[in-house]
Amino acid sequence: MSGKRITAIDSLKGAAIITVVLIHIFRDDSLLGLMLGEFGRWCVPAFFIIQGYFLKRSILSPFADYVLKKIKRIYLPFLIWSVIYGIYFWLVDKQPFTLSDILLGKTAVHLYFTVYYMLFVLLLPLLYRLPPKARHRCYWLMILSNFAVCFALELQRSYGIAFFTYSGINPFKWWGFVAIGMLLGECENLDHYIREHRLKIAVVSAGLAVLGGVLPFLTGTLGYMYNRWTLFPLAIGGTFSLAAYFTKEGVPGREVLAKIGRGSFCIYLSHFLVVHFLKYVLRIESLWVVSILTMVIFLIFVPREWLREDISRGRA
Repeated sequence: MSGKRITAIDSLKGAAIITVVLIHIFRDDSLLGLMLGEFGRWCVPAFFIIQGYFLKRSILSPFADYVLKKIKRIYLPFLIWSVIYGIYFWLVDKQPFTLSDILLGKTAVHLYFTVYYMLFVLLLPLLYRLPPKARHRCYWLMILSNFAVCFALELQRSYGIAFFTYSGINPFKWWGFVAIGMLLGECENLDHYIREHRLKIAVVSAGLAVLGGVLPFLTGTLGYMYNRWTLFPLAIGGTFSLAAYFTKEGVPGREVLAKIGRGSFCIYLSHFLVVHFLKYVLRIESLWVVSILTMVIFLIFVPREWLREDISRGRA
């Protein structure tokens, strides 16, 4: 797998990070807030699928060099922003924080993603040392265990069954999506297959995403966020349908979203501070105004080179 960028993946990341930002803006009881809260949850699993897809690149360089590069490009910026959020919420909400909170991303609700990302960076490349058959069995074990955890979390919330009392870092909640990406990353001629069957993949996957988004309305599990089994059809369908759509050059939104996707890590780290400041410090009541101002702020202050090449460079 070469190290060059894939525009369709960048566009997918752009769509996903915009969805993340909108979810954090429209956290209300409006129809849009409800729809984003249910249908928009594909976005975080999509980033883990993308991570898994590129994870095979870890074998192109010595493992120690690969990890050090990820610490420099991902974890160190994360630590800086974790400190910033700690200080910000201490000043605004008088919320104390500890060194552990900084290291584990507990100073802001969205920073958990990087902790899992780095955990998978450290552990999952070891699977490439296994024979292919054993490695693929591990992938399926990861996927099935992730599905089981999501299903158990849904039952726990619906019926009060105490399957889990531990509320800390739980890789089983996300590693199945990374495994899906790792499986795809080992598929030969995947890009050719998607191009040949682009419309069929997009339509079927979109239908799967709709099913995953509608089922909570039918089963009374609204507001469960990522703690539901329907996250799987929603995330897989949403990711695959958009990936297929963006595979074709010239489709509307492809290039714009690709530029945004290349700066997705910067936007991910910083957006929550911008949104919180606009909503709760300046007390701007119109969420549409918050959305517009957030976009304008990023257009003005995000360095142009970060939009040309994301700090994470689109790689695992």
